[in-house]
Amino acid sequence: MTPMTTPHPDRQTSDPVDLALVDDAVHRAEGLAVADPSSRLADAVAAELTTYLAALITPAECHLDRMPHRSPAQRRARDVLADSIGHARSVHHDQQTGAFTNPTARLYLLAGACRLLKNAMVPSW
Repeated sequence: MTPMTTPHPDRQTSDPVDLALVDDAVHRAEGLAVADPSSRLADAVAAELTTYLAALITPAECHLDRMPHRSPAQRRARDVLADSIGHARSVHHDQQTGAFTNPTARLYLLAGACRLLKNAMVPSW
């Protein structure tokens, strides 16, 4: 899988986000959510996912802006992506503010939000 160029969350330049690394972090988070959600390793994976999530939001928004919306199916696809971006922003905000009280839910929500945006950016047809 090729890297996707996205704005780095801490800078105004663009750095590539390797979608394979996002997938790897998602799988590790899902495993830790079951095995040891309160561990330091789980905290590190959550931090990694938070970084990826921030880096995926802007290109997802750009993709949304370029999506056609003439037919009902195209409008529905845009609505789904817009909802996914909104969900990702909420999860990112909650992680940044420490709002998650359940470590298992935190890992699943971060992993799910990253997966939604990553899948939205990969052409499926």
